[in-house]
Amino acid sequence: VYKTNLLVKMLCLVANKAATLDPSGIGMDMEANKPGWYDSLNGLPGLLGSSIAETLELKRLALFMLDTFDQLSVNGSEPVLIFEELALFIEELKGILDEKIDALDYWKKSNTAKEEYREKVRLGICGVEREMALCDVRRFLEAIVRKVNAGLQKAKGPDGLFPTYYYYKVTKYEAVDGVPPSKEGPRVRPLLFERHEMPLFLEGFVHGLRCEKDSVLARGLHEKVRKSPLYDRALGMYKLNADITSETEEVGRTRVFPRGWLENESIWLHMEYKYILELLRRGLYEEFYAALSTCCVAFMPPKRYGRSILENSSFLVSSAHHDQELHGQGFVARLSGSTAEFIHIWMVMNAGLSPFVMKGKNEVELALRPALKAEFFTKEASRPEVVRDGKAFSVALAANTYAFMFMGRTLVVYHNSKRKDTFGAKGAKAVRTELVYAGTKKAHVVSGATIPCAQARDVRDGKVERIDIYLE
Repeated sequence: VYKTNLLVKMLCLVANKAATLDPSGIGMDMEANKPGWYDSLNGLPGLLGSSIAETLELKRLALFMLDTFDQLSVNGSEPVLIFEELALFIEELKGILDEKIDALDYWKKSNTAKEEYREKVRLGICGVEREMALCDVRRFLEAIVRKVNAGLQKAKGPDGLFPTYYYYKVTKYEAVDGVPPSKEGPRVRPLLFERHEMPLFLEGFVHGLRCEKDSVLARGLHEKVRKSPLYDRALGMYKLNADITSETEEVGRTRVFPRGWLENESIWLHMEYKYILELLRRGLYEEFYAALSTCCVAFMPPKRYGRSILENSSFLVSSAHHDQELHGQGFVARLSGSTAEFIHIWMVMNAGLSPFVMKGKNEVELALRPALKAEFFTKEASRPEVVRDGKAFSVALAANTYAFMFMGRTLVVYHNSKRKDTFGAKGAKAVRTELVYAGTKKAHVVSGATIPCAQARDVRDGKVERIDIYLE
């Protein structure tokens, strides 16, 4: 058993992914014979398929590690111990990344390095570790980001949009000397490829937004998506993919469904919720709420939806479907991935992206930063029923408030007397916070929005029964 740290584990993942870019340096090869999230493209791996979604996740992983180095202010000369086989693999990849070669040559060399690495570790590792300076690790990650960015730039069309999926045809090859033919035929080495770009899929833009830290660029990408065939103007929703009727049925089972139905050009709720979650995470609040009003099941016309708006569906029929009476109707009600995305959206709306933040290296503060529209606050006083530890009880709420249960134990009440949005430059900000501990009535008062370390720990431990935050 070999034990190491999280950094080495992530480097192992990054190195393998960086050596799996497709022959154009755009997508990531489907070498595991699976297409990724969009599993109805189950024929694509057999066509030498690749996906830009995984490439973008490689970039996000590298950027996360680089950001962490900056946050920790680590010294560039500090060493990290890496098992020998991975250290050699990274060193070889660094050299290949530094070479000024085209995408096809990179594909050949990086795959050779990866196959040699995997052959070495197939039955285990030798156990010897090597030191690698963190400055060298940083340069390796920065080179990967540059490589991915170059591929992404190549993928963009004149409209600034990019395909999510590709597949390749080998147009030139040579026989591999000394290798006998298998029952499938002779062994060959590909020399040239022809790339085929699939129509647009929403998945790629979810990952694109996830990697884009600049809100201005993120807004620009979103506006392009809204102008694309992925936006269903009749429903105000986002389709899973654009028209793929021109594609061969070899790409997978998605081609057997009629347009707008099930896994072909429908409103696949899980992916659509992923998309609007990224709008929220990127700080595009107006765009997020505009999308929420038409994309969230809770706000849909029940008659059109065809079932209770308190339950999600697997998919909704889009306006691409030939039967107009089915447009916007939900099918296959279940606890699908859309539920997980909805809970994530709910958490960010109520508590912010990172409610708990580090102070120094050993302490944690709590700062709730909601992103709520003004109309979400009550207009009258009320006594709603809430549940804690399986027990229901009523609470008194004044007018102009919004309440939710934080971490399942603590009732948080926002007081917004001026009824303003809680986001944006002119949004309402916290001026006072009051914490009430279980079994007591006296409130602990904190100035502003940040709850200090000791009280933040109490909230995490479930000792705080209620938090009232006053906004102005």
